[in-house]
Amino acid sequence: MLTAQEVKSISCPPEKNQIKKSDGKGLFILVKSNNSKLWRLRYKYAGKHQEMALGGYPTISLSEARRMAEEARLSLIQGVNPMDERRERKRASNPEDRGFGVIALKWWEQQKDSWSADHAARVRRWIQNDAKKISELAIDEIDAGHITELMLFIEGSGSPKKAPVILSVINRIFGYALAHRLTRTNPAQGLPLRDIIKPLPKVRHRAAIINPNELAELITDIDGNNSGSFCTSEALKLIPRLFLRPKEIRHLKWEYIDFEHELIRIPEEEMKRRREHLVPLAAQVIQQLQEIQKVTGYSEYVFPGERDSSRPISKNVMTNRLRALGYAADVMSTHGFRSSASTILHEQGWDHDVIEVQLAHLTGTATSRAYNRSIYLSKRTKMMQEWANYLDNLKLESKRK
Repeated sequence: MLTAQEVKSISCPPEKNQIKKSDGKGLFILVKSNNSKLWRLRYKYAGKHQEMALGGYPTISLSEARRMAEEARLSLIQGVNPMDERRERKRASNPEDRGFGVIALKWWEQQKDSWSADHAARVRRWIQNDAKKISELAIDEIDAGHITELMLFIEGSGSPKKAPVILSVINRIFGYALAHRLTRTNPAQGLPLRDIIKPLPKVRHRAAIINPNELAELITDIDGNNSGSFCTSEALKLIPRLFLRPKEIRHLKWEYIDFEHELIRIPEEEMKRRREHLVPLAAQVIQQLQEIQKVTGYSEYVFPGERDSSRPISKNVMTNRLRALGYAADVMSTHGFRSSASTILHEQGWDHDVIEVQLAHLTGTATSRAYNRSIYLSKRTKMMQEWANYLDNLKLESKRK
């Protein structure tokens, strides 16, 4: 190992351009013919030898060079290339690159492909518009007070429901910054939002009929009235029997329907939770779909729009159809059929997880969901058939009364 006196007195012989003196463990000082002295660290990363400059002597003393070398070795133990780490620090030291808004958009770029286009656009608006008050601040200068002020500002602007969502986004952005060593703290983590803004109003659930007698009347009205357009009428007949969301019904394509295996296979990009969903088909539903195909089989959509068959029926047609049948917004919604099925099936004793999976709600661990897309399929197949039979029996009993 070198001594401070050796480093001070060492010089390059006249006959050489440069010499190296090792301090051990890859650290050495490079002495050039003009007697400039430069610290270097030689190490191996990803199977290749690399050399990192640590600065010149006497600006960087022997003890300081050893400290820098030890930090680099610790990074290597953690699987990080110390030169990459230093470049990242230099970028972060640029005030423009350290701004919360800049880092937030880098996080957004990394995440956007895992979201739907609508959600990605929405998150970008939150970052650029709703979080604007902190976007110009350096991320490592933001504290809980700044975020508290932002939450109060969002509440004061008349959009308190945005506050918890935007706080969650900010929390994830700080997680990204921590991972890239752009900050050492996350002031958004554990921030007591309920103590900062007023309590949010209770969520109003979509109207749903859960009384069997009332449901019998509703299904009878839907199935027995063919006024209005063919697609709207048939879509409204189908939605109580599939547990799908209105958007998923509207965007249903013929290529998703597997008549041979009596299934609908909806790809992940069409689902709210971004994962493939299987819907077992009851015999009554198969028969209905086969009849619909005779009319709309020319389009890729099961329910094409009247004006443009390359697009699905519009957003509000099923709701308007319900209203035309005499069901007001506070009585029944198109989304409410899912609640109707869930409530009654639970009352009938069906397994909670089976119902939840059929509703395409998240259940189990992420691993089990990823590797078992047909989870509870045999039980769900039985449940969907018995549910279709139940709706038919409700109609029959209603007609007898």
